[in-house]
Amino acid sequence: MRNFYVAVAAVAVLSLTGCGSEPAPAKEGKGRSVLGPLTAEARQAAGQRGVIYVPAHSSVSWGFDRVESEMAITLYIRNVNEKQGIVVHSARYFNSEGKLVRNYVEQPGMLGPMATAGYVVAREDTSGGRGASFLVEWSGAEDGEAPMAEAVMLGQNGNLGISFTTVGRPLGAKAAR
Repeated sequence: MRNFYVAVAAVAVLSLTGCGSEPAPAKEGKGRSVLGPLTAEARQAAGQRGVIYVPAHSSVSWGFDRVESEMAITLYIRNVNEKQGIVVHSARYFNSEGKLVRNYVEQPGMLGPMATAGYVVAREDTSGGRGASFLVEWSGAEDGEAPMAEAVMLGQNGNLGISFTTVGRPLGAKAAR
């Protein structure tokens, strides 16, 4: 079982460090973003626009004693298109009361084909509460695929670890303005 937790930690570290050219640092936490500058071509190619809701949890209760554990959250935005980039307009993080905590994307940027952007909410940051969530706004070519968004939560209590994922749900694609 210990090997399982070592493997999970190794995957998390590799996911956060990435590979290839040096990405720009994320606004908060230790995550990295691979969003590139927005080109005029990308602005004109946007034929669809969408929002993805991603549930997240900055703390959970578990076990017989209902132990409260703080969780680190990593939001991943994945462009699943092999040929076309998409524009990520925002990655807004909300708390349990529905109030905006922060936006991880300060200005729209390009996410290349098959690329993934990741943003981390540190384990010590409990501002989201148990019912935290993200809204990811994106746009892309009319015939392109919608991106995928997910949250990975990791926490520990003593020598026990907990990890789980949530998958985002599209709130609907609409024609770009």
